[in-house]
Amino acid sequence: MRCSDCGKEIAEDFSYCPYCGSILGEADGEHFRRQGHRLRVQGKVKKALEAYKKATELLPDDAYLFRCLGDLYYLTGEPEEAIQAYRHSLSLEEDSSFTWYDLGVAYYRSGYVKKAIGAFERCLEIDPDSAMAYYWLGIAFYHRGSIPRAKECYEKLLAIHPESKIAHYHLGIVCNALGEYECALKNFEVIEKRNPEDAALMYHMGYAYFHLHDVTKAVVKLRRALELNPQHRAAQLLLDSYMDSKLP
Repeated sequence: MRCSDCGKEIAEDFSYCPYCGSILGEADGEHFRRQGHRLRVQGKVKKALEAYKKATELLPDDAYLFRCLGDLYYLTGEPEEAIQAYRHSLSLEEDSSFTWYDLGVAYYRSGYVKKAIGAFERCLEIDPDSAMAYYWLGIAFYHRGSIPRAKECYEKLLAIHPESKIAHYHLGIVCNALGEYECALKNFEVIEKRNPEDAALMYHMGYAYFHLHDVTKAVVKLRRALELNPQHRAAQLLLDSYMDSKLP
């Protein structure tokens, strides 16, 4: 038997082409699932999405399939559709921590910050070791102005995953917002060792030093921020405010 799409010769008992993924026999949900997976692996996300949509029409009770559909909607820039797919998946399998996590990210990216917090919290109820859920939950709490809750999330993240260097960065920003400048610097120094060429980091360190009245170090960090990014408006304003205050 020859595949009508790619022209490759295949055995008669094949249900789909092992070379291009085309359906050879009667179309069913499993065929479209396989086709969608193959297309996604090939980086053909929009075509994969269409295949998964057909699969979900034929397999409406497959929770994992709807989660995959949500992932593809998210990748194609359709977070509202992703949310609907994830919600349907959870209606079929409500204790999937991965799907709650994915739903939380889609909610956040769609501007539903309160709903994102709820989804991440549910994820963590099911899997308290979900490091990335703590990361996104911290971001969502910070976005809503719940700074102490954000700090708690980043501390829990670092407790279970100390290798997460970016958590130190966010924890430092949270500590700055809380006026805990020494704690902020301790966390920023972890990042500085890895990436001393980060203009934003230099600004945040300068901000902490400024409020600790260590003006010499504050000026050094703020000037470094401006060397790395001459358009860093906040660093320039903070530096100018200090220099103006020193005028007679």
